[in-house]
This record gives sequence, C-alpha cells and structure tokens, in this order.
Amino acid sequence: MNDRINYMTQDEVKRFFARITDKRDRALFDVIYKYGLRVSEATLVMLQDVDLERGKIYIRRVKNGIGGEKPILRDTKRLLRAYLEVRRPTGSALFTGRQGDLTDKRIAQLFKVYARKARLEPKFSVHSLRHSIATHLLEAGERVDFVKDHLGHVNIQNTMIYARITDRRRQGAFQRMERAAEIVKTS
Repeated sequence: MNDRINYMTQDEVKRFFARITDKRDRALFDVIYKYGLRVSEATLVMLQDVDLERGKIYIRRVKNGIGGEKPILRDTKRLLRAYLEVRRPTGSALFTGRQGDLTDKRIAQLFKVYARKARLEPKFSVHSLRHSIATHLLEAGERVDFVKDHLGHVNIQNTMIYARITDRRRQGAFQRMERAAEIVKTS
C-alpha cells in the first residue's frame, strides 16, 4: 500500500462524523468528505457558491485542479440548511467562526479534536477525508474517470494512486471472475 494515501475506512469515517454535533462543523466536514476537498479548497467556498434552490455548489480547486458547479447531495443539502440557520455573518466564506472566515489552521485543529474523540489514529488529517472519498467511490464501483473528475484532477495519473486494488475490490473481482462465462473453466 502506498504510504502517502492515508484513507479512513468507512467505519472510521462514520465514527468521526458520530462525534460531530456542531451544525457548522458537521456541514464543513461533510462538504470536505463528499466533494473530496483539500482544506484550502474548503476555505474557498463562498456563501454565494451554494444554491440550495437549484441544488448546486460551486467548487474552486487549487493546484491547477478543475473546479466547477456540482450537484448538492441530499444529505449535504440538509446539513447545509441546518448550518445556514445558525451561520455567523462574520465573513464572506461559507464557513465562518466568531472572528471571520475559517482558516486552514482552524479546520485542521477541529479535525484533530473530532478525530481524537473518535479514537482515530493520529496519522489522519483533514486531507485523509479526500483520500477516503476517492477510495470509497472506487470501492462502490465508480469508474476512475469519475473519481478524476470528482477530485478535480487534470491528469488521470494523479487519480490512479487511488485505484490500487483494495481487499474488498479484489474479492469482488475474483467472485465475478468465478461466475464469468468468458473465463475458461479448466477443471
């Protein structure tokens, strides 16, 4: 396994979210996970980038990534609605705190607090949520070209690091192989 890819299992992601009761933080980390955002990309989402009526969110990417308008998932829409009812109007970003727009550093601190409460390994960071959604999408059977688009990658090679075969995907592939009429039965 590539050591650069610190992704959380589905159970670890569930445990992480189970520890978040704050409406802002729940919406924040949901958007980071579901849209595969880097922490700096989460700070770039402005209030006007969210259109709940149309069900769209505009994502800006860094590192020359490809951003654009994406559909808002139902669960995300529900979390954003709940958060927007209590959002502090202290900045122009979607996610704000007492002193203005949330910073990369503050988001990283919040992640560590919830990760500790969930008893996750210290190796995980906010970026682990990006790695996790990429891995989980592939485990769910999504194609690597969709994951490339979802993460905003320009080059498919950047996405291929997630396409390594996980035990779950390998087991499924072997089960399909056993059932496939195209594979010659040799015994």
